[in-house]
Formats: sequence, structure tokens, C-alpha cells
Amino acid sequence: MLKLVPEKVNFYISTTDLTAMYTESSGVTVTLDVQTIEDWQQEQYRELALVFQPVAELRCVTLNLFEHVEHTIELADGADEVEAFWKQYGYHPDPGLYEVQASEWLSAKQQQYDPKKRLQLKHYVIAGYDSHIEIIASGYTYRMVEAE
Repeated sequence: MLKLVPEKVNFYISTTDLTAMYTESSGVTVTLDVQTIEDWQQEQYRELALVFQPVAELRCVTLNLFEHVEHTIELADGADEVEAFWKQYGYHPDPGLYEVQASEWLSAKQQQYDPKKRLQLKHYVIAGYDSHIEIIASGYTYRMVEAE
């Protein structure tokens, strides 16, 4: 059972393709299609890069997260009115990027990767349409990818 807590980000993941690139020195970069609130209202998409560092482990799973994994999502009050919530709080109530609370996977790997808990590792999940990515990392940053 995954207990998913949505990350408070100003985008909504709306993608059928997730691209993950791992390098030893730069961590994991995941590129995917997202919508800001303005994009959502205009039904357009843009590319975003999520950069996780430092990364302990990465799993790419070719299964729809919500159809094949037992989970709960901790949504904030008012989240059923997506646009109103997004405008009021500045973040999407269910963006497709989550931190897993009380993660069994992280608990099993903590001793191996960070026994003194200096890295403050977390278990993140990125939900695509027919796949999802799970990452154990300290944190992430993100940026919009400029069109070429």
C-alpha cells in the first residue's frame, strides 16, 4: 500500500511519455509533459525537467500506477474543485508527483544508502499514463524546457 502525498507544485503532469536519464554525477532527470494553470485552461502542454539529487535508487515501471498499485492519496480539503483550488493556493491538488509516506521500499533501503540519515532520503513517485517512476532521493528541482 502506497500512501501518496501530492507535492505542492504549480504544474499538473499530463503525459503518456516519461523520459528518465541517470548519471552518476548529476542524479536523475525526468522529462515529461505538464500543464500550468494557464496551459490547463487553454488545453496546451509544455515540457518540464525534474532533477533529483542525490539519488539512491530509481525504478521505472511499465504499469499504470492507479490501476495496478494499491494506494491512497492524501488530498487537501477543497481538492475536488481543481481550478478553484489551484487558483487559491497556487498549486495543483493532485499533480501526479507524490512523496510516499511510511515507504516500505525506503525503509528497506535506508540502512544501505544512508544509515546515519544525513541525506534525508525520500521516496517519490511520478505518475504517467501507462507507466510510473519511483525514486529514492534527497530532493528535486524543476524547470520548464525551452522549445528548440
